Amino acid sequence: MNLQRTAAYDPQSPGMNEAQNDAVADYYTKAHGIYQRAMDRFGHHSIHVGYFDDEHTGHDSAVENMTRVVADAVDVGEGDRVLDCGCGVGGPATWLAGWRGAEVVGLNVTPMHLERARELAVERGVADQTTFREDDFTAMESVADDSMDVVWGLEAVCYAADKREFLEQAARVLRPGGRLVVADGFMAERDLSARDRRQMARWLDGWKVPNLAPLEDFQADLRALEFADVVARDVTANVMPSSKALYYYSFYGWPATKLLQLLGRRTQAEVDHVAARYYQHPTLKRGLWRYAIVSAVR
Repeated sequence: MNLQRTAAYDPQSPGMNEAQNDAVADYYTKAHGIYQRAMDRFGHHSIHVGYFDDEHTGHDSAVENMTRVVADAVDVGEGDRVLDCGCGVGGPATWLAGWRGAEVVGLNVTPMHLERARELAVERGVADQTTFREDDFTAMESVADDSMDVVWGLEAVCYAADKREFLEQAARVLRPGGRLVVADGFMAERDLSARDRRQMARWLDGWKVPNLAPLEDFQADLRALEFADVVARDVTANVMPSSKALYYYSFYGWPATKLLQLLGRRTQAEVDHVAARYYQHPTLKRGLWRYAIVSAVR
């Protein structure tokens, strides 16, 4: 097994993007129930971790705060045209439209997510400021050259088998002076033990993430593509409470989920998701990967 990539995916294989997109769409469709229950419990519409600080100590407020912190990293404001890559069910996109006055185009490969994002935009009164399209953000076939002020990736770029393809497309669609921001997990270690590889694979495979890019390589690719002002901020400490919460949930969630699967009320995707919740935390705590917010200017 490649140390940075799970066995299931190889970006050099023919049809890799299509296969990866199908795997992601199938996972999020079949595991949607577990995400929806969490969103209902905390009253948000975002599929990402929270950014905890002195003013945001609860999960619900920390999740919204993450969107705010990422927006602040590239100063998203009134009239900005933002491309939300991997927009989920529209939580961050509708927040950017409502709170920052941005015009947002969301890309996603999961049709069910797109439908819910459009519904949420109507509910939040920002349907005229948002558009949601089925499109692969490593291809961006629906996005014109030099048409965006901000390219945004919040825990989505990890799903690209080849992160360089995403960055190349971001460079194409951004206007001169446009900004890119990515908040995501990145590999911190390259030489992993067999145990470390197994545990990384359990959580990456469980969430259908093909690989995590080493942070240094991601920054190097940005510079090679002539992005300027490349800044990477390690915020692992700020997301650790979310990681711990997911870990502790797995203790009681795993047996209950397995039982409900036997009763036909949980999917295998949901079972794998709960297992991934467990393994993401010890691997983060041991420093195998880190969470960072990366910004750059085109």
